[in-house]
Amino acid sequence: MEKSKVYDYMLSVLDKAENGPILEEKDWDRQYINQSIKDLIKKYDIQWDKETMVPSDDALADRLFEAGMELAREVGVYCLDTKRQMKWNQAELDYILSTAPDEETIGLGDDSVTIRHRLPDTDADITTIGGPYGTPVPEELFVPIMTSYAQERDLDYIDNATLSTTHGRPIKAGSPWEAVGCWQEAQLSFEVLERVGRPGMPIGCAEDSPSEIGELATCTYNGFRQTDWHHASFISELKVAYAELTKAMHYQHTGSFAHNFYNTIYGGYVGGADGLAVAIVAGVLLMKAALNGNTFNPGPSHAHLSCSTFPAMIPALSLGFQAISRNTKLLTSSFPRPIGGPCTKELLYESAAVGIATVPSGISILEGIQSAAGRIEGHVTGLEARFLAQVGRATVGMTRAEADPLVRKLTPLYAEQQKTGIALKGKHFTEAYDLETIQPTAEWQGIYEEVCQEMEDMLGLKL
Repeated sequence: MEKSKVYDYMLSVLDKAENGPILEEKDWDRQYINQSIKDLIKKYDIQWDKETMVPSDDALADRLFEAGMELAREVGVYCLDTKRQMKWNQAELDYILSTAPDEETIGLGDDSVTIRHRLPDTDADITTIGGPYGTPVPEELFVPIMTSYAQERDLDYIDNATLSTTHGRPIKAGSPWEAVGCWQEAQLSFEVLERVGRPGMPIGCAEDSPSEIGELATCTYNGFRQTDWHHASFISELKVAYAELTKAMHYQHTGSFAHNFYNTIYGGYVGGADGLAVAIVAGVLLMKAALNGNTFNPGPSHAHLSCSTFPAMIPALSLGFQAISRNTKLLTSSFPRPIGGPCTKELLYESAAVGIATVPSGISILEGIQSAAGRIEGHVTGLEARFLAQVGRATVGMTRAEADPLVRKLTPLYAEQQKTGIALKGKHFTEAYDLETIQPTAEWQGIYEEVCQEMEDMLGLKL
């Protein structure tokens, strides 16, 4: 009965995309997003000490939740294909939030993992994911690169790279080549899982699906499985395309595990850190309302640096997770997207700062790392994902008040250098790993070990 009710609810979501008020996109950006967020910041007094990196004011977190809920209820989502405003009343939002369980199991057999809701300042375990997260890689390197992640036992499951080409041809969105590329991604992914002896481990997929075609083509017989980690997303700010709604309905029909994500833009229409925090909360609530996934990532992005590790963004991210964790059962994930690439200390400092700020804030999943902000082909390795997972698990049980001074020690180690960007791009996988053994080079292993020691000496974290 409940499944039938949820299905009817999802049909009503499609009705909203067809029948809501027609708006111009520029009015949506300026009035419905920018002005509404400014008003909510003032109404709910969303502010904190700018020296604080990990806020621990529960009353502020709860006010932020109310602000995000009001934005979700009064503004909603903009459908790009119909140019209509999709709106939910409070009863609808309360209903779909009530359907969210406080734990979900993903994967198969011995390789399955249970993801659990966590509250701030608790010692409940986190789930860890690693991968290149859509960073382009050459076809011939997909298997060794993904093996470098899948072999790491600190990681519960993996998220794929994107193939730069498929069978030597470009992957064009909305064309047959998208389906071909996603099938190649699936086949290579299963080869990786067999290679590391983890056949039932979930795979974040399909990273080669810029439209709905690749995902629908490969979430089927002998392709990606229902127990893999399928994706549907929003577009900034609080916009959705038919392609993503199509994926969401496909997951509903097939019973596939779905992850929803949304990259709200710091320095864009949401404004600064206070507006970013409001958009993070509203984004998570509305992704559940519109896409009805199982896990949710509101990973913000800097308007110019394309990263999520910019110091001023970290407290907004921490506070947003606290607001969701304290007031819902939703399973959220934190996703460091640093400027630094492999073989740079900055990559590890940036990622550790976000991990330490968000694990005590109540996230369920720590995922990463999209090294070099995902902008440079092949600048990814499994070692940085291992490091982040180790940092995350070392942070479990830490309070927000204990985490705050640690993050304040980390951000100065990369803040100035981060602004230059290019100097931190690091090295290509082939320069950071031995292709025969799929192990880090002595240089990259040495940098990793040095930073691990710094984490212990400077922060008291033993990795």
